[in-house]
Amino acid sequence: MNEEEIVEKLQKLGLTKYESLAYITLLKLGPSKATDVTKESGIPHTRVYDVLSSLHRKGFVDVMHGTPRLYKPVNPEVVLEKLKEEFINDINELKKAFLELYRSVHGEDLPEIWTIHGFENTLERAEYIIRTAKYEVLINTPFEFLWLLREEIRKRRDIIFVIISNFDEVPEWLKRDNVILAKSGGAPWLMASWIIGDIDYALFFGALPRDRRREKFYSFWAKSPKIIQNYMHWFYTIYLDNSKVVKPIDYEKLGKPLSLVNIRTLITVLKHTTLPKKAEITGRYVESKKPLSLEGMIIEYEYTPLTASITVRDKEGKEWKVGGLGSYFEDMEGEKFILLE
Repeated sequence: MNEEEIVEKLQKLGLTKYESLAYITLLKLGPSKATDVTKESGIPHTRVYDVLSSLHRKGFVDVMHGTPRLYKPVNPEVVLEKLKEEFINDINELKKAFLELYRSVHGEDLPEIWTIHGFENTLERAEYIIRTAKYEVLINTPFEFLWLLREEIRKRRDIIFVIISNFDEVPEWLKRDNVILAKSGGAPWLMASWIIGDIDYALFFGALPRDRRREKFYSFWAKSPKIIQNYMHWFYTIYLDNSKVVKPIDYEKLGKPLSLVNIRTLITVLKHTTLPKKAEITGRYVESKKPLSLEGMIIEYEYTPLTASITVRDKEGKEWKVGGLGSYFEDMEGEKFILLE
């Protein structure tokens, strides 16, 4: 790296051009008088004292008092490490400030969406979703890709899987109590792939790559409850509702309590058992948004492309309409649904 490039980088760190030249000069000369810095660097004599004083305030130069006064460069590793810490702290503070600013207007975290480059990276993200999910994983993908996820799926007996694919026969590794399987309706547009874990992560991509296109493959990765809530809605109304369930779950064999975060997953599970069912729901009042915890019996549910809700009768006999995230017409916006029996 030449001297001109070093000056440019120091300017990016907040130094002026003269300050950069003075610091480089002191590194070459060692402890020096102001007049020596002027001769070596070309900084005007009328400016050099101000420049050196500014470098001292910024921590780049130590002043050795005496006659004459000498200026000594601070070790670059020390000064740059200090700058690095200050920049990291400033960046972290800015992150907090920006997020708070966004939340104050929108009432939620800033959406995070990335483009994933490469088929292997996409596969790693899909496996990560399955490994880290706490409650449920929704998958709509060709069997060719589903097969690549088999080992991760085998390991998870503690969450609910809702899987849609184009298989002809159900393989043994999918014949599990905690897996709901549906066969795709067969239309090509239905085979876009979605892998969704709780309301934490979602992965989306189109047709699978062939041969040399694996390196040029792209997928989309999202971390935003509001966005993923929409993805979940589409998963059910576009994909599952247009597919044929070929393997229901065995509700009685599932471990209890059973926790879920999407109301359409909850209703899909309830379809494989009988009501009423004892449950606990945590969430918020729809109108006031104040936190609410409700315990009672689920006595019925409503499920249409536009509506998904349950009716819960509490211990006092009052009936509550409970919807999922983003509810408008119900009494309660459910964030977590726990089936107790």
